[in-house]
Amino acid sequence: MLTNMRKGSGAVSIKQIAAEAGVSMMTVSRVLRSQSNVAAATEKKIQAIADRLGYKPNRLVRGMQSGRSGIVSVVMPAGHAIAPTILEGIYDSLHETDRILALDIVHGSVGARAIADQSKVINRLLESRVDGFILLPVNEDASPLYFKEVVDRKIPLVLVDRNTTHFEADFVGTDDFHGGAEAARLLAANGCRRVILISTGDHVSTSRLRAQGFREAARKHGLELVKEVMAPSFDHNSELIDAELGGLKGKFDGIFGIADRLAISAWHTCWSLNLEIPCEVKIVGFGALNLRDPRVAITTFDQQPYAIGRRAAELLVSRIEKGPWKRRPKAKTLLNRPCLVEGTSCAIPASFSKLD
Repeated sequence: MLTNMRKGSGAVSIKQIAAEAGVSMMTVSRVLRSQSNVAAATEKKIQAIADRLGYKPNRLVRGMQSGRSGIVSVVMPAGHAIAPTILEGIYDSLHETDRILALDIVHGSVGARAIADQSKVINRLLESRVDGFILLPVNEDASPLYFKEVVDRKIPLVLVDRNTTHFEADFVGTDDFHGGAEAARLLAANGCRRVILISTGDHVSTSRLRAQGFREAARKHGLELVKEVMAPSFDHNSELIDAELGGLKGKFDGIFGIADRLAISAWHTCWSLNLEIPCEVKIVGFGALNLRDPRVAITTFDQQPYAIGRRAAELLVSRIEKGPWKRRPKAKTLLNRPCLVEGTSCAIPASFSKLD
């Protein structure tokens, strides 16, 4: 038997709690919103009464009072490798602040259709009175007009994982340039001299920055860039990599794939060419995606996607709490340093951390 269940079927009100506690409704409201400065004993008493009566805040009323819905919209492309873990970090952080996550998925990770779909999703969500957006852009080809209505309505926006050069917004992601540079430094530390870079070009910031970092560090460490293979996507692209590497057998001793799937395809190609890994060819990937089969253990970089999600949510909530801006605040960029994860495709020398 539930002895503390209150009589009647109506919802418990702040007025009832205030009457039993012998305080004003305003005091109860502030305590329940964790915004009071009353004595600890009074706060404890009010909270105990609310718990006993089974008080639950009315989100609709609270939203009308505050001008906020308590809903944060997250828009991500389907099939993106680290999106689920980023989403987990976002959810955990928002849950701690009693906010609701509204997720929408865009089919396709790159291309004009994906841009159109993501724009349509954002426009639809704007009609739902969300307090803010966390967005993983499909690529950098989107015009600034893509975000115009979000900005015009003064709705906080945080981009994750992929940044854009065409629009200035808060961004939380990985230091991709540093990761690419570290990949070149690691191959050089393993004695490599002639290397291949496998990227997806410049249509997303992750590929562009990792490739830039790799090229610059390769020059610094005396590595010859034998070939840059340009894949159309982050998928395995096995046939393309087979064709490109097959004509270069014996002309390279190191490979950097800007995504793990590309690095794994390179591993399989080298195996088919009878190139022994890591003795003849060293391979480094990026992402730490746990895509390994029993034969493949790629040395790679962990992007810490859960931390990216949490930091993005925390940044967005701080923007929301400050309220609508008179002048748009200066955009913040928060980057996680990628962490090397050693596999069997390229060793991490004991002295590596001491190198310049």
